[in-house]
Amino acid sequence: MLAKHSPHELKIEFEIYIDAPPTKVWSLMASVEGMNLWLARNLVFEHKLGGRFEMKGNLPGEGPYRFTGEVTKLEPERELAFTWKSDPENGTPWNTSTLVTLRLQPQGAGTLVSLTHTGFEALGEASKSQYEGHIQGWTIAENLNDLKKAVEAS
Repeated sequence: MLAKHSPHELKIEFEIYIDAPPTKVWSLMASVEGMNLWLARNLVFEHKLGGRFEMKGNLPGEGPYRFTGEVTKLEPERELAFTWKSDPENGTPWNTSTLVTLRLQPQGAGTLVSLTHTGFEALGEASKSQYEGHIQGWTIAENLNDLKKAVEAS
């Protein structure tokens, strides 16, 4: 997996090559059951524009988290984007949302998948710390590696 983060733009980027065509990759992005295999377990994800997104979990040493948002772009076999907002059940939510975009690009017999997370600058004073924390979170989670393993195993 290739990481190409841009601290000046507060932009997080990961790319991975998956040895499968976009149709096969999309099959694990087009349903909540498929997304549970690589993005998060017990995920709420309504696959329609304006559809609801919610992800809950527990970070070792940090405690519970909850991210919420809505689907902003849904182009089968090409692009999926959704807003991402820290919205803890027992804490202070962010005042605005960031944006997670997943793009699929055919490359030879396979697919180049990119994950981009942007919009941290809108978080004001917390923008840099949230940007850095999310680099760490996405890196530790290894979501794109999990997607690759799930697609190539099916």
